[in-house]
Amino acid sequence: MLDKLQNITIFSIEWRALIPVLRYVLGSCFILGVTSLMNYDLAYLTSVLALGYLAPGAKPLGFKQGVGFILALTIITGLTVIFTELFLEYAMVFMPLLLLSLMWLYYTDKLPMMVKLFSLVSLVIIPFVSIDAGAIGSYVAVILVFNAFMAIILSQLVFMIFPLCEADIPFEKKKKEAGKQTEAERYKYAVGIILILLPVFLLFYIFKLSNSVLVLVFIAILSISPALSNPKVGLVMIAANILGGVFGILAYRMLTIVPNFIFLILIALSIGLFFGSRLFSDNKYASIYGSGFSTFLLILGSVTSSDSEAASEVWSRVIQISIAVIYVVTAVGIMNRIVNVRKEKSI
Repeated sequence: MLDKLQNITIFSIEWRALIPVLRYVLGSCFILGVTSLMNYDLAYLTSVLALGYLAPGAKPLGFKQGVGFILALTIITGLTVIFTELFLEYAMVFMPLLLLSLMWLYYTDKLPMMVKLFSLVSLVIIPFVSIDAGAIGSYVAVILVFNAFMAIILSQLVFMIFPLCEADIPFEKKKKEAGKQTEAERYKYAVGIILILLPVFLLFYIFKLSNSVLVLVFIAILSISPALSNPKVGLVMIAANILGGVFGILAYRMLTIVPNFIFLILIALSIGLFFGSRLFSDNKYASIYGSGFSTFLLILGSVTSSDSEAASEVWSRVIQISIAVIYVVTAVGIMNRIVNVRKEKSI
């Protein structure tokens, strides 16, 4: 009888196969907990940006890579501050130079993805928060560099607890295959994204909408994915981000009933398992769930760190992010439709 029981493996769990998921979920919750306790300015951005270091196919950084990343980001944010101070008041110079800088970031494949991501965030946030006062842009630049530093340090600690294993190999291969694009493809993609960003940037610049800069940030981050050219991917992305927003609202409501730090982490853990289990899967839309979880963390972190009117802020955050996602998906869909029609006419 004992021999038969020992041979039953149907209910056994292969924990090694779950290491990538556990690293992602437990790691993000650990970073959320540390940054919440430290409670520095824009601390919630750290856990959101750190997800890129824990995503499928990500590898731990070496010391030189980490230092190089911080140095590169410091230089980029510093140049962005100088550029903003010199040209912000001159729209005919400021806007073309900003768009050309962004276009180069979308086009180049010389920079690691996380450097591109942080650089995009810096180039979008710093100029537009400086519309009200130049000192705000300089302060935000320092905070962004500090967030990058914290994201690197904490994510590498997570890799020490959950090191790379055989279960990571399929995700590493998938990431390499997804990253291959020709120069012509990257150029067309970059030009298309700039055409999508241009009307939004003009709107924000003309009407000085610095309070809604979150919309700009999400549009820039979401548009970095060439997979959006697939209409089905776009629809799934809208659904995933709105779902992340809904979970953010539910989490906030639950925290108003039980305002407890441990309860906050348990909520993040349960929702992280929902998104993480789908992100680390063979589903062709798997990568979209990472965007949904980042939306959840962003909303949860921003409203829990707010001192007042958190109830109204949670709804405004969800609405802003939903607008950003829907705009990007719709704009990409329309642009692809125009390109396809032109191709058909030229044949």
